[in-house]
Amino acid sequence: MTTTTLHSNVQRSRFFQHATAALASAMPAVFHLFKPAPDAASPEGAAREAAKVRELASTYLKTEPSFAADLYAAASRHESQYAD
Repeated sequence: MTTTTLHSNVQRSRFFQHATAALASAMPAVFHLFKPAPDAASPEGAAREAAKVRELASTYLKTEPSFAADLYAAASRHESQYAD
C-alpha cells in the first residue's frame, strides 16, 4: 500500500508539472489575442504592414515566384492606399 500511494503521488506531481508548463507556454498566445491591432489607417501603420508582407514575399521568391509577385503587388497597393 505504501508503494502504491508513493507511486500515485509521483504521477500526480508529474502531471501537475506538465499541466503547469503547458499553461505557461500558452499564456503569451492568449495575451496576443488581446493586443490592440496596429493602426493601419495611418501611413506609418500601412508601411509597417506592407514591410511585413514584403518580408513574407521574399521567403516565397524561389519556390513560388508568382505568389511572391502577388504579395509584393498587394503590399504596394496597400501602402499607396494610405499614402498622403
